[in-house]
Amino acid sequence: MGVRGFVKDAVSGAALSNVSIVVAGIRHDLTTFRHHNYADMELFLRKYSSEFSSITHLYSIGRSVQDRELYVMIISDNPNVHEHGEPEFKYVGNMHGNEVVGRELLLNLIEYLCRNYGTDPEVTQLVNSTRIHIMPSMNPDGYEVAMEGKRNIYGGRNNSNDYDLNRNFPDQFVTITEPRQPETIAVMGWLKSTPFVLSANLHGGSLVVNYPFDDDKEGLSHYSRSPDDETFKQVAKAYSQENPLMYKGHPCNDLDPEDYFEDGITNGANWYTVPGGMQDWNYVNTNCFEVTIELGCVKYPLAKELPKYWEQNWRALLQFMHQVHTGIKGTVSDQDKVGIPNATISVGVIDHNITTGHTGDYWRLLVPGTYAVTASADGYKPLTTYATVSKDQAEVVDFRLTRLNSENTGHASTVPQLTRSPSDRKLSSLIKELSLDQGLEQLVKSTATDNSFRYRRPKDLEAFLRGLTLNFPQITSLHK
Repeated sequence: MGVRGFVKDAVSGAALSNVSIVVAGIRHDLTTFRHHNYADMELFLRKYSSEFSSITHLYSIGRSVQDRELYVMIISDNPNVHEHGEPEFKYVGNMHGNEVVGRELLLNLIEYLCRNYGTDPEVTQLVNSTRIHIMPSMNPDGYEVAMEGKRNIYGGRNNSNDYDLNRNFPDQFVTITEPRQPETIAVMGWLKSTPFVLSANLHGGSLVVNYPFDDDKEGLSHYSRSPDDETFKQVAKAYSQENPLMYKGHPCNDLDPEDYFEDGITNGANWYTVPGGMQDWNYVNTNCFEVTIELGCVKYPLAKELPKYWEQNWRALLQFMHQVHTGIKGTVSDQDKVGIPNATISVGVIDHNITTGHTGDYWRLLVPGTYAVTASADGYKPLTTYATVSKDQAEVVDFRLTRLNSENTGHASTVPQLTRSPSDRKLSSLIKELSLDQGLEQLVKSTATDNSFRYRRPKDLEAFLRGLTLNFPQITSLHK
């Protein structure tokens, strides 16, 4: 039964060992699970970026207090640019340095997506239709001092300046007085430069999906409803339903026997208040809907337990990504079919607007129903239409806006700034070219991460060498 044979070198005819055999339609399962320190993680990311260069792009959004790179891996069929009409999605892990399950799951996910692309239909469809950004560690400094096997020890939770990064973002209800940290500043700049639609921030210490808002004006622990409460519950449940233990709603009976989360989800402030949290900042200040996922009761489990976490969560990680393709999407353009950047999309009575990207494209998450959707932009007449949203895919809703004072009245416009001059057309064309052809991406993102030359302290050198043997065991061996 099945197939067998030899793999030989095409020139010499010599037999080759450790060759991967891929069968179309067969899912590639992960076989190696371990904790990755910073040097090991960096080598892992560079390895997969090199091995799967056609669908990956590795970049850094900045550096930690101790000068470690804040790496992000993009996985998409055209990873180096934002493609018009394709949504941007992100996962962020290890914001608290001692909560490590998310860090390892995201490295697992990178391997899973890369190795199954082109053979597994679901993975191939996700990668071809989505630009997926994966940040395994937002707090690499904290991770380096955290300790394996510790359930709820706080060592390594904060960054190396001893600030909690999930209390460090500007807050809509209270003033955050602590100095903004380099990691926080880097993430804020990243989110402002990329039109993310949906995101999850992976934590540990419980087992639940937490959605906005995380606090309110009173600072009390009670339900703090966002304008998109129903949508947040929908995307949160999409994750929890694929994790049977989470969905039961009783996460950590020995630690908090009274905790119960119906369907494995909770409003943040209804659980406990978090002023200065990242998920609320995403929602209030960008187009991005973010939730916080608690992955387990043990913050830093033993390495031998990691396969269990992957098995519990891999389906949920994929299903959550599918949610970026719900609601409505489309393009806002002018009468010349040129996309209008920064146009506003408003939906009925939902008091939360989103804006279009550089080429006029947009995505707006919604639960199923019929909505009045309005597109507006400076210098244009607003336009309203109705859209019926289904559960399984995004409804396409395009808008063609008319400039103010452009009616055929026989009189020239008396408002110079609204005149469509040749320079306006050239500027619009330039924006479009930059956005579609890597130009804008290269202006925004640093390419310095291609240069890995730097001085390493003895401890860092040892970790780097150990990482080489872990990532390239066939050709390396470490001896003292």
